[in-house]
Amino acid sequence: MQNKKTANRFLAIFALGMIYGTMFNLPYIKYVFYDDVAAVMNVNNSQLGFLITVYSIASIFALVPSGWLADKYPAKYLMIFSALAQGIATLWFAFNMENYTIASIVWAISGVAGASVLWTANLKAVRLSAPAEEQGRAYGLWEAMCGLSAMVCNFVALWAFSLFNNSAESLKYTIISMAVMNFIGAILVQFIYEDPKVETTEEVNEEKEKVSFKQTLALLKNPGLYLSSIIIFCTYGVFANQSFLTPYTTNVLGAAVTFAGGLAILRSYGLKLIGGPLGGWMSDKLKSASKLQIIAYIGIGVSLFGILFAPVGGNSTVLIVTILMLVLSTFCFMARGSMWATVDEAGIPVELSGTAISIISLIGFSGADIILPPLLGSWVDKYGNEGFTYVLYALIILCVVGIIASILMLTFKNKRTSN
Repeated sequence: MQNKKTANRFLAIFALGMIYGTMFNLPYIKYVFYDDVAAVMNVNNSQLGFLITVYSIASIFALVPSGWLADKYPAKYLMIFSALAQGIATLWFAFNMENYTIASIVWAISGVAGASVLWTANLKAVRLSAPAEEQGRAYGLWEAMCGLSAMVCNFVALWAFSLFNNSAESLKYTIISMAVMNFIGAILVQFIYEDPKVETTEEVNEEKEKVSFKQTLALLKNPGLYLSSIIIFCTYGVFANQSFLTPYTTNVLGAAVTFAGGLAILRSYGLKLIGGPLGGWMSDKLKSASKLQIIAYIGIGVSLFGILFAPVGGNSTVLIVTILMLVLSTFCFMARGSMWATVDEAGIPVELSGTAISIISLIGFSGADIILPPLLGSWVDKYGNEGFTYVLYALIILCVVGIIASILMLTFKNKRTSN
């Protein structure tokens, strides 16, 4: 019986990770097919970049209501609806790539469907899929499945692109393949994932009564909500802005562009399959996601100090810094694999998970995306290679703040559970 429950849980998280990984190929298509997208759409760099702005604004505005939706309706149907909406919108764009107005609408739909509605429902579904003592493993496995899904989708897109010699035709079928992957994600959730319980009408009414305005106000007064937001801000901030290590490798260390690019791919995708599950497993063994965060922050900070003080010049330096970067990325994925388990440590009721996740995402993810990249990028623009030093120190400061927030979360948890 226990083996069956474990197998069902694995399949459920597999489906949740796979549908998640299909939702972001189109909005971020320029990161893989930049020149072809710009040429076929007949747009300049600013117009192409503005689509991400549209996407981000739509997702931010939709985050809070998406939490309310996730707490009112079954996650399964919200995810299927989001994937189908994304797939239909993607097909619409595939046949209207030269229409910038349609592109803007499609990117807005993507922000609402993927970055908000599916995101909140997906994370709540992961939380509900495992008991409290296995939250870390559930989120760690989900992180790995998201990485696997993203790799599969990218390989399918590259295969579709290679089938034609004409750029417009190649891109059209590449985008169609992305829509197909959205539909496959919806099918996987439909047939593999089941919400933890089938609610009767009485249970639904009771759940709706619980998720009241008064309950939401109580949630906003919970210190754990904000500590979890800070932890996720720090973890995601370090993870996202380790992208500065790619130009650091070429500009400061003098490594080849192809080497730096290959290292970036390994850091971004390959290590996710190791670090995510490892971090989740360790947090469950430690019986605390916050304890794992502290360990990960220390590992990241030590790696950053090693990179900072590595002597510049020579192949040996490149080798040392490469190893340090891989260690850093592994710790980043360990932290990412357990950071959402801090929601459980914060004592947030399950019926308010969706609302909590949307608020935490607004502070942690949107805050990090809005504040950190332009700030850190401005230092590199202003100070050149010296700016990378300031970036590395800023990431170390994030680790320190994350450690403080994690310690406070442990204190809050112990105080809450001892009462």
